[in-house]
Amino acid sequence: MKSKIAIVLLIVLGIGVAIVSSRRTGTTPTLVSNQIIQAKTDEEAIRAFTNKPNLELKSLGEDLPTIYFRVGKVTKVGNGENMEKVDGWVRQVNVYDEKTPLSGGCYVYEYQVDPRNHTLTSVFLKGLHQNEIEALKNQGVTCVANPTPAPKVSRQEAETLAMEYLQRTLPNFNEIKDQFTYSSQNNGESHQWLWENKDYNLPEGLSARPYQYPIIRISVYGNNEVQYWNTVSFFQQ
Repeated sequence: MKSKIAIVLLIVLGIGVAIVSSRRTGTTPTLVSNQIIQAKTDEEAIRAFTNKPNLELKSLGEDLPTIYFRVGKVTKVGNGENMEKVDGWVRQVNVYDEKTPLSGGCYVYEYQVDPRNHTLTSVFLKGLHQNEIEALKNQGVTCVANPTPAPKVSRQEAETLAMEYLQRTLPNFNEIKDQFTYSSQNNGESHQWLWENKDYNLPEGLSARPYQYPIIRISVYGNNEVQYWNTVSFFQQ
């Protein structure tokens, strides 16, 4: 698995300590089968999310999902556990990087797409390797390894941006938009919206990690940087 900048780990771990204020309407979460896939190619899904029809992307091939999604039969081993793979539940994603570093920093957005239905499953910032930084220098492009910390963004500004991203990428956005819950993290340095389908049940005897049910999560940081995770399609057979 490719190395990720520290912000990715903070997002994955931070959900458990987020300060949550509910925005639910009391309606039942939309089931997985209602997730309608419209994109015809991976690139189309990515460009729809970013609202950049001419976004230049570099394909990196297949990999395991960065959110470390897996389904299998779990057995306890000491203080940990072992998960046995199950046929039909192993997931792979197609991986793409933006060709241009973000805001002069030594990192780029990475996108992962479920190749079975061209559903965008994750978007996050990835630090460039030294050889990639050197390659940019040879092209006359200089990036900053430790850019100035991003300013804080207000909840209102972050929510406007987050909902625009979600509306562009989720065909059933209008059905589930009021089912997202809000949380602030790192003393207001980031804002997160989370959708969960806790009504979903795996076949008997199977467990999923890191979530037992489908989730959609988007986080917004200063400088309008975003992180996005969507495991809905992974639960589809």
